Amino acid sequence: MNIGKIFFSSLMSILFLSTSHMIAQATYDVKKVNENVYIFTELWDADANGNCGVVIGDKEVLLINSMMLASAPDLEKEIRKITDLPIAYVINSDSDTFNHHANAYFADRGAIILSHEKMKYANAYHKVLFKDKISIVLGDEVVTAYHTPSHTLDHIDVHLEKSNVLFMSDGFQPHWLTFTGPNGLKGVVNGIDKAIALSDEHTLIVPGNTSKDPKHYFGNKQQLIRNREVYIQLNHRVVDLHQKGYTVKEIASDERVNDVIKILEAYPDKRPYLKYYIEEILTMATN
Repeated sequence: MNIGKIFFSSLMSILFLSTSHMIAQATYDVKKVNENVYIFTELWDADANGNCGVVIGDKEVLLINSMMLASAPDLEKEIRKITDLPIAYVINSDSDTFNHHANAYFADRGAIILSHEKMKYANAYHKVLFKDKISIVLGDEVVTAYHTPSHTLDHIDVHLEKSNVLFMSDGFQPHWLTFTGPNGLKGVVNGIDKAIALSDEHTLIVPGNTSKDPKHYFGNKQQLIRNREVYIQLNHRVVDLHQKGYTVKEIASDERVNDVIKILEAYPDKRPYLKYYIEEILTMATN
C-alpha cells in the first residue's frame, strides 16, 4: 500500500473541503446534447474542471454526480435555467469527494441517491445501492449505470442509450493518463473495453475531471482505443526497464516511454507528472 499517495490524496481532499466554502460562486460551461440531456462543466480554479450530467424526463430530472456541497446551490440554479422539474435522482460515479459531496443537499430536496454497493464503505450519503447495473427510464431515455471498478472499487459508468452519451468519470481522460486505482492496469483496460463495447463512432465520452481547454472537455471512441494501447505499451516498457534496474527518474526520461505517451494531447504540459504514473505502475506491479 502506498501510504504517501493515500496521505497526499486525503490531504488534497481536506484542503479542497476546507477552502471550497470561500468560493463566491460556481460557474459553468453548459453543453446541450439535445433537448433532454445537458453536460455541466464546473470551472475550477485548479488545473482541471469537473463534469456532471443532467437528464430531463417527462416529470423529473436525473443528475449524474452531485459535485461539491459549496457549489450545490449554484448548480441547482443553473439547472433551474433549463427546467423546473424536480431533481428526483442523483447517480454517483464513485467515492471521490467531488462526485458525491452534495448528495445530502439534493436528498433533502427529494432526490433518491443511487450508488454502487461498495459506496457503503465510503463517507458518502447514499440511499439505493446496486451491484452490477441499474437502469432508469426518463421519458424516452434509458439511463444505465454499469459497475466498472477501475479508478475506484465503486466506480461506475453511466450510459444514455438514446442520446449516445457515456459518462466515465475518472475511468478515462481523453487527453492524458488517468490514475489506475486499486485494480491497476487490468481495471483501467477492462473499463475501457466496456466503454468501447457500448460506444460507436458518434458516442460522446464524458470524463469526470477534465482539461481547462474546452476542446478536451469530452472524448470519443477513437481516443478510447488509442489510450488503451498507450496504457498497455507504457506498462510493458516501464516494468521491463524496472526489472533491468532503471530508476523512476531514468524511466521517465526513456525515449521509448516518451514516444508512447507523446501522442496524448496534454503531453507537453503533463510530462513533469509522468513520474507519478510510473510510480503507480510499479507499485501495482510489485504488489
